[in-house]
Amino acid sequence: MTKRWTAYKMAISDIVNGTFTDDGFVQFGNLQVNRVRIMGTVVSKFTADDRKYGFFIVDDGTETIRVRSFEDNLKLIEKVNIGDIVDVIGRIRRYEDEIYIIPEGVQVIDDPNWVILRKLELMKQKKEMPKEAPQQEETPKEETNSNEEMIVEEVVEEVVEAKLPAGQTTLTESPRQKVIKLIKELDKGEGAEVSKIIERIGDEKVVESALTELMNEGELFEPRPGKVKLLE
Repeated sequence: MTKRWTAYKMAISDIVNGTFTDDGFVQFGNLQVNRVRIMGTVVSKFTADDRKYGFFIVDDGTETIRVRSFEDNLKLIEKVNIGDIVDVIGRIRRYEDEIYIIPEGVQVIDDPNWVILRKLELMKQKKEMPKEAPQQEETPKEETNSNEEMIVEEVVEEVVEAKLPAGQTTLTESPRQKVIKLIKELDKGEGAEVSKIIERIGDEKVVESALTELMNEGELFEPRPGKVKLLE
C-alpha cells in the first residue's frame, strides 16, 4: 500500500518565510509540512528550448513562489499561461536560498470564486491551528535523489503482507479504490458527480470519508460543487 504525505493548503508567505528543516520540511504551526497545496495567479513562465526544464511563478497576494518542473513532468508547466489561476499540489524543496515547489498536479481554475473560498479556508485554518511546537515524533523517511532536481516521486511506502481467507484468491477492493475507479468511469471531462458515486456504492458516509481522504492527500479536487475530478 502506498501512502502520501498530506498536502496542506497554505499561503505562499507561510511557505517561503517558514523555517525549512534539513530533512525537507517547513514548520507550519504545530505541523511539519513537505507537501503543499497553493492557489494563485501565474505571473511569469519559462520553458527551456531543449524542453528539459521549465517553471512558472505563482502569486497568491501574500508572496510569490516558483513552481519548477524538469523533463519528466514538463507537461505540468506547458498547460498553464500567464494570467491563469492555478491550484498546485507539490513538494516543497530548497536550493541555495530559494524555496520552491516540484509539482505533482496543476489545475487551471476557471471560476475566481475558488480563490475567495481558498482565502477563507486559510483564515479559518490559521485561527484553529494550535500554536505549540510539535512533539518530537518518529516519522517515515523519504528516499530522495542527491542532486538538486529530486525528480523521483517521493512517497512513503508500507509493505503489507495480507493472508487471504481460505478459498479467497484476491483482496476485496477498499472503498477508496472503488471511489477512484468510479470517478475514472463517470468523469467525461468535467468531473464525476458525487451523487452518482454514492448511488453506485450505496453508502454516503463511506463515499464522503473516501473523498475527504483523497482530497486531503491531494489526489482529487472539486472543479465545481457536487463534482470531483482526479488530478492528472
